[in-house]
Amino acid sequence: MKKVFAIIFISLLLLVLLVPAAFAASRPSWYPEDIYTERTHGKNLPKVVDYADIFTSSEEAALTNKINEIVNKYGYDIVIVTDTSNYGLGPTEEQYAIDFYYYNGYGIDDEYSGSVIYLNMDPNNRYISNVGTGKMEKNYTRDTVNKMQDIVYPYLSDGQYARAMEVNLEIIDELTATGKIETKRTIGDYVTYGIISVVVGLIVGGINVSKQKANMNRVRYATYANDYIVQNSFMLRNINEMFLYRNVTRTVIETQSRSGGGSSYHSGMSSSGGGGSFSGGSRHF
Repeated sequence: MKKVFAIIFISLLLLVLLVPAAFAASRPSWYPEDIYTERTHGKNLPKVVDYADIFTSSEEAALTNKINEIVNKYGYDIVIVTDTSNYGLGPTEEQYAIDFYYYNGYGIDDEYSGSVIYLNMDPNNRYISNVGTGKMEKNYTRDTVNKMQDIVYPYLSDGQYARAMEVNLEIIDELTATGKIETKRTIGDYVTYGIISVVVGLIVGGINVSKQKANMNRVRYATYANDYIVQNSFMLRNINEMFLYRNVTRTVIETQSRSGGGSSYHSGMSSSGGGGSFSGGSRHF
């Protein structure tokens, strides 16, 4: 009997010791043991945290320099973080980005204002999160987040992750300065559009010329004037149509906005510890 109690006691002891360890293993290394810990301003925090290892050292340095330029210009914080999993942090896909920003002490002013860009590189669940908080929260509306991710999406889907982050930072710079996002075209874009326009014009013009030429080959001189008249082609009819009533039926056609691989938007989100207010959205790629 004593052996039975001893086995039960040891089993319970192992359970008590292993459950917290298993829970800790299911959370990222930076995640606090106490999620309700007091929020503080961090010092000398990295601006690019590449857990997923998708940037080269030179790309990481270039992105860091770009972030520092924007931070010094506006006084709002920015951080880019990548990982291979979101560790089941929820309830929204932006929760990893929010918790990382909150618990690691990012944010400069009293409202911890700033932006966080998160890339989840899980092969089965790849997505980007763009989140703003403090004075930056108002800029992250559904419209601006969708525009931002529309522009960045092609680079992400093509595997140009550093370029995607560079463009994203340029958009944040513009959004902070003007409060809106303008779709910018490069010289290469205009050259491509010009070439496409010329090719399409040549094709359409060639088809029209061919049709006109074929029609001209069928023209023949007529011998008599009557040959130019199509028999029974002119008829007069007296027709009156009167409408006293009109019935108009309208049907609403549902439209879907561009998803770009699936997107979501949330406002008024907070950290797992309940502090701070964030807005933003995510898109799969």
